[in-house]
Amino acid sequence: MESWCFVKHKASFLIFMMLLIFMLGWAQGIYIEDERKALLEIKASLLEVSNFLNVENLLPTWVDHGKYCDWERIKCNTTPGFVTDLSLGDMFSIEKDMDDFYAFHRSHELIWRLNASLFLNFKELRSLDLSWNYIGDTFVSSGLERLSELKTLENLNLGYNFIETNIFPSLSELTSLKILNLSRVNGYIMSSPTHDISEFRIPENLEVLDLTGNGYYGTLQIQGSQKTSKLSRLKSLNLARNHFNESLITALTTFTSLKTLDLRVNSLCGPFPSQEISELTNLEMVDLSSNRLNATPSIQDCKSLMRLERLESVSLAENNFNKSIIACLSFLPTLNILDLSNSYNLGMPNLPYLEVLVLIEDNLNGTLPMEALASFHHLKLLDLSFNNFIGSIPSTIKSLSSLQVVSFAYNSLNGSLYNDGFCDLKNLHVLDLSDNMFDGNLPKCFSGLSSLKFFDISSNQFTGIIPPSLIVNLTSLEYVDFSYNKFEGSFLFSLFFNHTKLQFFRFKSGGEKIEVETEEPIGWIPMFQLKFLALSNCIKKRPKGSVVPSFLLYQHELGVLDLSHNSLEGQVPNWLLKNNKNLEVLKLKDNSFRDVIHMGNKSIIKELDMSGNHITGNLSLDRLGILQLDNNCFTGNIGNNTSGNYIELRVLDISENHFTGRIPSWMSNMCSYFGYCELVARNTRLDGPFPCGQTSFVFLDISQNSFSGPIPSCINLKYTKHLHLGSNRFTGLVPDAFQNLTNVLTLDLSRNYLSGGIPEFLGELSNLRILLLGKNKFIGSIPEKFCQLNKVSLIDVSSNFLTGLIPRCLNNITGPKQLAFIQEFMIGYAVSSFWSDLILQYHIGDTRPIDSDQFETQDEIQFTTKNNPLSYKGNILDYMSGLDLSSNKLTGKIPEELGMLTHILALNLSHNKLSGPIPISFSNLSQIESLDLSSNSLSGKVPSELIQLTKLAVFDVSYNNLSGRLPERKAQFGTFGKESYEGNPLLCGIPLENNCTTTPQVSESSTKKDTEKWYDIDKASFYGSSCSTWFVFMLGFVAILYINPYWRRSWLEFIAECMYTCYYVLYDFVRQANPIKRSFHHRLGWRFQIYFLTSKDEAFRTFKKFKLKINNDIGIKLKMLRIDRGGEFTSNEFTQFCNDIGIARQLIHDNKMLCDRQTHEDPDPTPTFDAAEDNPITTDHAGLTAMDTRSSADLKKALESLEAEKRAMAEQLRAMQNQIHELSINRRHEHEDESGGSGIHQHKSGTCCSGKNSWTALQNVGVVRL
Repeated sequence: MESWCFVKHKASFLIFMMLLIFMLGWAQGIYIEDERKALLEIKASLLEVSNFLNVENLLPTWVDHGKYCDWERIKCNTTPGFVTDLSLGDMFSIEKDMDDFYAFHRSHELIWRLNASLFLNFKELRSLDLSWNYIGDTFVSSGLERLSELKTLENLNLGYNFIETNIFPSLSELTSLKILNLSRVNGYIMSSPTHDISEFRIPENLEVLDLTGNGYYGTLQIQGSQKTSKLSRLKSLNLARNHFNESLITALTTFTSLKTLDLRVNSLCGPFPSQEISELTNLEMVDLSSNRLNATPSIQDCKSLMRLERLESVSLAENNFNKSIIACLSFLPTLNILDLSNSYNLGMPNLPYLEVLVLIEDNLNGTLPMEALASFHHLKLLDLSFNNFIGSIPSTIKSLSSLQVVSFAYNSLNGSLYNDGFCDLKNLHVLDLSDNMFDGNLPKCFSGLSSLKFFDISSNQFTGIIPPSLIVNLTSLEYVDFSYNKFEGSFLFSLFFNHTKLQFFRFKSGGEKIEVETEEPIGWIPMFQLKFLALSNCIKKRPKGSVVPSFLLYQHELGVLDLSHNSLEGQVPNWLLKNNKNLEVLKLKDNSFRDVIHMGNKSIIKELDMSGNHITGNLSLDRLGILQLDNNCFTGNIGNNTSGNYIELRVLDISENHFTGRIPSWMSNMCSYFGYCELVARNTRLDGPFPCGQTSFVFLDISQNSFSGPIPSCINLKYTKHLHLGSNRFTGLVPDAFQNLTNVLTLDLSRNYLSGGIPEFLGELSNLRILLLGKNKFIGSIPEKFCQLNKVSLIDVSSNFLTGLIPRCLNNITGPKQLAFIQEFMIGYAVSSFWSDLILQYHIGDTRPIDSDQFETQDEIQFTTKNNPLSYKGNILDYMSGLDLSSNKLTGKIPEELGMLTHILALNLSHNKLSGPIPISFSNLSQIESLDLSSNSLSGKVPSELIQLTKLAVFDVSYNNLSGRLPERKAQFGTFGKESYEGNPLLCGIPLENNCTTTPQVSESSTKKDTEKWYDIDKASFYGSSCSTWFVFMLGFVAILYINPYWRRSWLEFIAECMYTCYYVLYDFVRQANPIKRSFHHRLGWRFQIYFLTSKDEAFRTFKKFKLKINNDIGIKLKMLRIDRGGEFTSNEFTQFCNDIGIARQLIHDNKMLCDRQTHEDPDPTPTFDAAEDNPITTDHAGLTAMDTRSSADLKKALESLEAEKRAMAEQLRAMQNQIHELSINRRHEHEDESGGSGIHQHKSGTCCSGKNSWTALQNVGVVRL
């Protein structure tokens, strides 16, 4: 019976257990299916972002079959197989560059719309990583607080996202959390504060809290002992890069379990909080660097630090403490690690028990303080880099036998290394002596440093060969840099073949005599796998052409490869990209590679520099960030990129190629979400208008092309710092959009066809350093607002049409006070974990600069100085200073205030219309090298004070109105030739040929002495000598006329002509009342023109003179000529001339000439020339006939008046003829008396009235000879 009951109950129990197991399995299956669906929904939510970013095939193993515990990014527990860990961080393989990451989000507002409630399906979830994604506020609003139902969730990482809403109320509900990472969760960019941390109720089990870089403020308000006890588990608190002040530290005194406290880069002020920190008795590391702490507490307060028996690491870098802080820190009983970087004038701390001492950039100087360090017997890390130490390294450094890390980089140390004791530091792991002035050979004893991992001696002056034994024996080397020294000979790279740990090697040559042999011995195979290799300008040159090192065939982990400046030949080594899937940086600049580079679809390369080669064809942009293709052989049009792959392109340099056509629109939209974009398309032969786009280029250079039309006003200029539009064909005005150039440093608009006035707003660009507007068509005056450009160093407005005065206030241009053209763009290379390991090992801050290379885009401008248009590029622009106003139409005096530009190197005011003296204040231009004032109207003397300009190399004042003695040939003025002064005839002295006159005797009066000039004139002497000279001249003139009859006759003819002209001018004026008579008498006056001929062959020439005279003087056109039939008037030449110009001729019977006829009744016996304007006037022997359009009555009266005048004049002529005849007879008798009656005076045929007395008689009766 009992057995039956037992069996019966046993069966029931088994059935119950089977049913229970079935139900548990059924529930488990439901849970598993819910988890699968949630995972697939998470994958589906990624589609929108992945499509935009062109990221394909995300989570390929997440499919709707199989065990999801085998999927990537997932971990499950063994039983019952639920998800415990979800690692969904960095789903889109985001470039770990904070500025670019956040700039992209702000530009595109890209958000991963992830639903937080999906994670409620993972009941056993312990760890959730969602960092480095584009998660936004929707994640919070979709039920983040409901994750409190996940009782096992201990680790939540939401760092590096864009959750801008207040996340604290939701997180306060997650009571099971032990680790919470909210670093940079809200996209904070170090501007204004964001949220008050006082709203955050910290979960009671929380052990690690990271709130780095969110802009939070406020304090942790903990009230009541019960709440305080719940926080006893918090061990690590990171509040770096926020806006917390010193009140927070007081609230932290309740966190007694804290071991690490990070308050870097906050707003802490006042003294070092020794009292508050002393309450945290479990504290092991505290970082208060980069705050504004500036005082040391009292000794009593400092003694409270003795309670911190576990505190080993303290960082107070970048504060404002004085030396007393070191005495306060000496009370810390277990202090081993101290970082006082960027804390000036603290000196060397006397804390001999330290193991780590970091004094980077502390403005320390003098020799290395080895005596003070001699007692630091436990010192393991000593970093004195970026200071001003000089001298050699004392041999006493060997007493620091515990040293493992030594960095003396970036000082001014010198000497050799033979006696410095480094060879005795057998525990040395890191030795950094870079950027000093060490010389001599490398000691062979360095080969005994078998533990050495990091060896950097770059940028020194080491000579000789690199000892092979040094390389062979140092098999622990991981990081080696021999760049920029003076080594000689050949270095075998194969010496590293057995260095299995080698990851980083850099050897960049600055022109040394050393060559790196990479091919010997033939066929050697390396045992290392490099991550970083730079062999720039050092690979051995071969007669048949250098080749890519063959050992690279065996490298598969390269991240950075630089083979620039090696003259390597052949096809582009595409196999490098194929073999090295992690290659991000490839620099093959200045080689001779040809053909096309092929980048695979899976390439992750971010920077490609192929400039200075012979590359042709097309190039896929893929996901490139930096692309340099300048100085290649690209031709044809630039293709349109429709794939959208240009969105990550930050720097594009295609300058110095042979493209044609227009620039594609996608270039104006590349990298539109980044804060740093560059486009360099200088001298590429592109034309047409420049396209508008969304990108605001920090650096835009499209100069030396053929872009035309107006400058587009739609260009985004928000972030532009360097704008080069010069040497194009732009027309029109400077667009108003340029007033948005608030950050611009360089503005080049020169060598275009811009017109209008120079805009006033250019003077409001407060950060402007270089302004080039030369060789345009600007008009108007120089804007007064240019005087507000107090940071500008170069201004060029030459070769325009500017007028007006030079603004006197230009002296306000004081020049830059800090550097602006240094190469700021740094590319960081994650090539080594050395310093990361040191940070973890020694608990120090990451104060060392990352390994990086400078991007080589540099400003390049043209500026005329020393009479030469020169190009200036890169950092030199920080030191150039000049003002060029030449080749305009500026007037007025040169302002004295320009002499206050004491920093200026070049001043050009030539080819203007400036007047007045050269300002003496120019002697204050102590730095000037070129001064050009030529081709103006300057007067006065060259100031002798200018000889104080000891740096003046070019001086030009030619072609002015300067006078006086030149300055003494001292200093630089002894080097100037006469071409500097030519075109000033009143200048004298060496080097000119004009000698200055003897200096007059100095009078006793000091006042007269001061006012006398070498060119002063005695007025009495001047007037006396002038009158005497005039009298002598007149006397000589009369004597010449008396002696020479021909000159006397010419002079009298000239006088007669003047009298005749005056007579008829007055005659016309008197008869002005009667216009008809005036017209006829005007013509009649010209009718009686008498020309005396010495021979008949002068008739034709005299007639042409007459015709020209009436054409020019009166404007009358000759219509008819009445002449006799003499041969002088009927010659072929005379006839042809009249026919050509349309003069009708009337030939009459021969008449005897006036001088041959003693009596004649015709009142008009001479040939007459008739002239007419619109209506011809003709004459005959009987009288004058005229045709006019006036009324017959008026004409009749006019003719009667003319006939009366004609008869009167005829009577006068008869009287004149009689007088001439009598004079001729008298003259003949006089001549016969003088010659004894042997000779008879006769006239030539055709001549009239020759002889002195005859002409005098004619003058007496009023006949004018013309």
